[in-house]
Amino acid sequence: MRIRSANRALVEQVDSMAQGVAQRVIDPFVESLDLNAIIARVDLNQALDRVDINKLLARVDINRILGRVDVEALVKNTDLGALFASSSKTLVTEAVDLGRDHAVSMDDTLARWVSRLRRHHSEPAPPESANAYEEP
Repeated sequence: MRIRSANRALVEQVDSMAQGVAQRVIDPFVESLDLNAIIARVDLNQALDRVDINKLLARVDINRILGRVDVEALVKNTDLGALFASSSKTLVTEAVDLGRDHAVSMDDTLARWVSRLRRHHSEPAPPESANAYEEP
């Protein structure tokens, strides 16, 4: 029983000494690293090829992101406030259609961007979407 207690105490002392040495050696070493030089050597395309975009997007909480959007400031900055205040039902419908057009355009742009990131150049980029809500 005494041997075990002595071994345990010795192990704790050695562990404490090792942690102290590691902190005195590792911390200055890490602080001396030039992260810009290290990052410059990284092939970002190769790193991005290893990213599972679907898995990454599955972790995104869209509701949380949208909850952070200051809708009032957005409306004020895009002059939609004046549009909604002075418009009739027809103008609001046109604004919604315009928003949908922009959403489709953003979706196409995002699809092309993700395609480039994943280096799927063999697949053609989605065609530029025509205004799906144009009046005849």
